[in-house]
Amino acid sequence: MKNPSVQCQTCAPRNRGVFCDLSAEYLSQINASKVTNKYSPRQVIFYDGNNPYGLYCVCSGKVKIFKMDSEGHQQIVRLAGPGDIMGYRCLLSNEPYMATAETIEESEICFIDKTTFTHILETHPKTAFHVMSALAHDLGNAEGQILNIVRKNVRERLAALLLTFKAKYGENGKQGVKLNISLTREELAELIGTSQESVIRLISEFKQDGIISVKGRQITLLDIPKLFETASLVD
Repeated sequence: MKNPSVQCQTCAPRNRGVFCDLSAEYLSQINASKVTNKYSPRQVIFYDGNNPYGLYCVCSGKVKIFKMDSEGHQQIVRLAGPGDIMGYRCLLSNEPYMATAETIEESEICFIDKTTFTHILETHPKTAFHVMSALAHDLGNAEGQILNIVRKNVRERLAALLLTFKAKYGENGKQGVKLNISLTREELAELIGTSQESVIRLISEFKQDGIISVKGRQITLLDIPKLFETASLVD
Protein backbone atom coordinates (compact mmCIF):
# COMPACT_ATOMS: atom_id res chain seq x y z
CA MET A 1 0.00 0.00 0.00
CA LYS A 2 1.41 3.38 -1.01
CA ASN A 3 2.08 5.94 1.70
CA PRO A 4 2.77 9.48 0.40
CA SER A 5 3.21 10.91 3.92
CA VAL A 6 6.86 9.85 4.35
CA GLN A 7 9.07 12.83 3.50
CA CYS A 8 12.84 12.54 3.01
CA GLN A 9 13.48 15.88 4.72
CA THR A 10 11.90 14.71 8.00
CA CYS A 11 12.79 11.01 7.85
CA ALA A 12 14.73 10.31 11.08
CA PRO A 13 16.35 7.02 9.92
CA ARG A 14 17.88 8.90 6.96
CA ASN A 15 20.30 10.57 9.38
CA ARG A 16 22.05 7.24 10.02
CA GLY A 17 21.90 6.00 6.42
CA VAL A 18 23.74 6.66 3.17
CA PHE A 19 21.68 9.79 2.42
CA CYS A 20 22.58 11.57 5.67
CA ASP A 21 24.64 14.34 4.01
CA LEU A 22 22.26 15.27 1.19
CA SER A 23 21.17 18.88 0.83
CA ALA A 24 17.53 19.97 0.71
CA GLU A 25 17.79 20.16 -3.10
CA TYR A 26 18.84 16.52 -3.43
CA LEU A 27 16.27 15.39 -0.88
CA SER A 28 13.56 17.16 -2.88
CA GLN A 29 14.67 15.25 -5.99
CA ILE A 30 14.40 11.93 -4.17
CA ASN A 31 11.11 12.90 -2.58
CA ALA A 32 9.61 13.76 -5.97
CA SER A 33 10.54 10.45 -7.57
CA LYS A 34 10.45 7.86 -4.76
CA VAL A 35 7.55 5.56 -3.96
CA THR A 36 6.85 4.62 -0.34
CA ASN A 37 4.90 1.45 0.42
CA LYS A 38 3.59 -0.15 3.58
CA TYR A 39 4.26 -3.88 3.83
CA SER A 40 2.57 -6.43 6.03
CA PRO A 41 4.66 -8.97 7.95
CA ARG A 42 6.01 -11.81 5.77
CA GLN A 43 5.50 -9.86 2.54
CA VAL A 44 8.15 -10.20 -0.20
CA ILE A 45 9.79 -6.99 -1.42
CA PHE A 46 11.90 -8.52 -4.19
CA TYR A 47 12.75 -12.03 -5.34
CA ASP A 48 16.05 -13.78 -5.98
CA GLY A 49 16.67 -13.73 -9.75
CA ASN A 50 14.57 -10.65 -10.54
CA ASN A 51 16.20 -7.65 -12.22
CA PRO A 52 16.68 -4.52 -10.07
CA TYR A 53 15.28 -1.20 -11.29
CA GLY A 54 16.16 0.83 -8.21
CA LEU A 55 17.07 0.45 -4.57
CA TYR A 56 15.00 0.10 -1.42
CA CYS A 57 15.45 2.13 1.74
CA VAL A 58 13.88 0.95 5.00
CA CYS A 59 11.95 3.70 6.81
CA SER A 60 10.55 1.50 9.57
CA GLY A 61 10.28 -2.18 10.40
CA LYS A 62 12.69 -5.03 9.76
CA VAL A 63 13.49 -7.15 6.71
CA LYS A 64 15.29 -10.45 6.26
CA ILE A 65 17.35 -11.08 3.13
CA PHE A 66 17.79 -14.77 2.41
CA LYS A 67 18.87 -17.42 -0.09
CA MET A 68 16.87 -20.57 -0.72
CA ASP A 69 18.67 -23.85 -1.41
CA SER A 70 17.52 -26.61 -3.76
CA GLU A 71 15.71 -28.36 -0.90
CA GLY A 72 13.73 -25.27 0.07
CA HIS A 73 15.78 -24.34 3.15
CA GLN A 74 16.45 -20.67 3.82
CA GLN A 75 19.79 -19.17 4.82
CA ILE A 76 19.40 -15.62 6.07
CA VAL A 77 22.17 -13.45 4.64
CA ARG A 78 21.45 -10.34 6.69
CA LEU A 79 18.77 -8.29 8.40
CA ALA A 80 17.87 -4.73 7.38
CA GLY A 81 16.26 -2.07 9.55
CA PRO A 82 15.48 1.66 9.53
CA GLY A 83 18.06 3.61 7.53
CA ASP A 84 19.42 0.55 5.70
CA ILE A 85 19.37 0.21 1.92
CA MET A 86 18.72 -3.01 0.03
CA GLY A 87 19.42 -4.22 -3.49
CA TYR A 88 22.08 -1.61 -4.20
CA ARG A 89 24.95 -4.01 -4.96
CA CYS A 90 23.05 -5.78 -7.74
CA LEU A 91 21.75 -2.45 -9.01
CA LEU A 92 25.28 -1.07 -9.35
CA SER A 93 26.68 -4.27 -10.90
CA ASN A 94 23.73 -4.71 -13.29
CA GLU A 95 23.07 -8.21 -11.99
CA PRO A 96 19.83 -9.91 -10.93
CA TYR A 97 19.05 -9.99 -7.23
CA MET A 98 21.10 -12.68 -5.51
CA ALA A 99 18.61 -13.14 -2.66
CA THR A 100 14.99 -12.57 -1.65
CA ALA A 101 13.90 -9.79 0.73
CA GLU A 102 10.90 -10.35 3.00
CA THR A 103 9.52 -8.27 5.86
CA ILE A 104 9.69 -9.66 9.39
CA GLU A 105 7.20 -7.15 10.75
CA GLU A 106 5.02 -4.33 9.44
CA SER A 107 7.35 -2.03 7.52
CA GLU A 108 7.51 1.15 5.48
CA ILE A 109 9.99 1.02 2.61
CA CYS A 110 10.90 3.58 -0.03
CA PHE A 111 11.81 2.65 -3.61
CA ILE A 112 14.23 5.00 -5.40
CA ASP A 113 14.59 4.45 -9.14
CA LYS A 114 17.98 3.74 -10.71
CA THR A 115 18.17 7.02 -12.64
CA THR A 116 17.71 9.14 -9.52
CA PHE A 117 20.11 7.04 -7.45
CA THR A 118 22.80 7.03 -10.16
CA HIS A 119 22.52 10.80 -10.58
CA ILE A 120 23.09 11.30 -6.85
CA LEU A 121 26.15 9.04 -6.86
CA GLU A 122 27.62 10.84 -9.87
CA THR A 123 27.11 14.33 -8.46
CA HIS A 124 27.40 13.88 -4.68
CA PRO A 125 30.75 12.30 -3.67
CA LYS A 126 29.87 12.02 0.05
CA THR A 127 26.87 9.83 -0.72
CA ALA A 128 28.97 7.69 -3.07
CA PHE A 129 31.46 7.25 -0.21
CA HIS A 130 28.66 6.28 2.21
CA VAL A 131 27.43 3.66 -0.28
CA MET A 132 30.96 2.22 -0.56
CA SER A 133 31.17 2.15 3.24
CA ALA A 134 27.83 0.32 3.43
CA LEU A 135 29.08 -2.22 0.90
CA ALA A 136 32.31 -2.75 2.87
CA HIS A 137 30.30 -3.13 6.09
CA ASP A 138 27.97 -5.71 4.54
CA LEU A 139 30.91 -7.66 3.11
CA GLY A 140 32.63 -7.61 6.50
CA ASN A 141 29.50 -8.94 8.19
CA ALA A 142 29.20 -11.68 5.55
CA GLU A 143 32.81 -12.71 6.11
CA GLY A 144 32.25 -12.74 9.86
CA GLN A 145 29.16 -14.90 9.43
CA ILE A 146 31.15 -17.42 7.38
CA LEU A 147 33.99 -17.49 9.92
CA ASN A 148 31.52 -18.01 12.76
CA ILE A 149 30.01 -21.02 11.01
CA VAL A 150 33.47 -22.47 10.30
CA ARG A 151 35.17 -21.75 13.64
CA LYS A 152 32.42 -21.71 16.28
CA ASN A 153 30.11 -24.45 17.47
CA VAL A 154 26.35 -23.89 17.41
CA ARG A 155 26.14 -22.84 21.06
CA GLU A 156 28.82 -20.18 20.52
CA ARG A 157 27.14 -18.97 17.33
CA LEU A 158 23.77 -18.49 19.01
CA ALA A 159 25.37 -16.59 21.90
CA ALA A 160 27.28 -14.38 19.44
CA LEU A 161 24.07 -13.70 17.50
CA LEU A 162 22.25 -12.60 20.67
CA LEU A 163 25.13 -10.22 21.45
CA THR A 164 24.87 -8.80 17.93
CA PHE A 165 21.15 -8.25 18.53
CA LYS A 166 21.98 -6.58 21.84
CA ALA A 167 24.14 -4.00 20.07
CA LYS A 168 21.54 -3.26 17.40
CA TYR A 169 18.16 -3.94 19.00
CA GLY A 170 18.85 -3.99 22.75
CA GLU A 171 16.82 -1.93 25.21
CA ASN A 172 17.87 -1.78 28.86
CA GLY A 173 15.16 -2.68 31.35
CA LYS A 174 14.75 -3.65 34.99
CA GLN A 175 15.04 -7.37 34.26
CA GLY A 176 17.84 -7.15 31.68
CA VAL A 177 18.34 -6.17 28.05
CA LYS A 178 15.21 -6.68 25.98
CA LEU A 179 15.80 -7.51 22.31
CA ASN A 180 13.40 -5.54 20.13
CA ILE A 181 13.29 -8.05 17.32
CA SER A 182 10.81 -10.87 16.87
CA LEU A 183 12.17 -13.88 15.00
CA THR A 184 10.90 -17.43 14.86
CA ARG A 185 13.12 -20.25 16.11
CA GLU A 186 13.48 -21.30 12.48
CA GLU A 187 14.76 -17.84 11.50
CA LEU A 188 17.27 -17.86 14.34
CA ALA A 189 18.48 -21.21 13.02
CA GLU A 190 18.74 -19.80 9.49
CA LEU A 191 20.94 -16.97 10.76
CA ILE A 192 23.50 -19.27 12.36
CA GLY A 193 23.38 -22.21 9.96
CA THR A 194 21.80 -24.90 12.10
CA SER A 195 18.50 -26.72 12.63
CA GLN A 196 15.41 -25.37 14.34
CA GLU A 197 15.60 -28.24 16.83
CA SER A 198 19.12 -27.20 17.87
CA VAL A 199 18.02 -23.62 18.47
CA ILE A 200 15.04 -24.74 20.57
CA ARG A 201 17.33 -26.95 22.68
CA LEU A 202 19.95 -24.22 23.13
CA ILE A 203 17.39 -21.57 24.09
CA SER A 204 16.10 -23.96 26.74
CA GLU A 205 19.66 -24.47 28.02
CA PHE A 206 20.33 -20.70 28.06
CA LYS A 207 17.14 -20.25 30.11
CA GLN A 208 18.17 -22.96 32.57
CA ASP A 209 21.61 -21.35 32.91
CA GLY A 210 20.02 -17.98 33.72
CA ILE A 211 21.51 -16.31 30.64
CA ILE A 212 18.19 -15.31 29.06
CA SER A 213 14.46 -15.24 29.72
CA VAL A 214 11.93 -15.94 26.99
CA LYS A 215 8.29 -15.02 26.52
CA GLY A 216 7.01 -16.19 23.16
CA ARG A 217 9.43 -14.73 20.61
CA GLN A 218 10.59 -12.04 23.04
CA ILE A 219 14.10 -12.67 24.39
CA THR A 220 15.62 -10.74 27.30
CA LEU A 221 19.33 -11.03 28.09
CA LEU A 222 19.88 -11.52 31.83
CA ASP A 223 23.59 -12.33 32.17
CA ILE A 224 25.70 -10.45 29.60
CA PRO A 225 29.14 -11.57 30.92
CA LYS A 226 28.00 -15.20 30.79
CA LEU A 227 26.77 -14.65 27.24
CA PHE A 228 30.18 -13.28 26.21
CA GLU A 229 31.82 -16.29 27.84
CA THR A 230 29.47 -18.67 26.02
CA ALA A 231 30.23 -16.96 22.71
CA SER A 232 33.99 -17.24 23.41
CA LEU A 233 34.26 -13.45 23.18
CA VAL A 234 35.79 -10.85 25.48
CA ASP A 235 33.46 -8.21 26.95
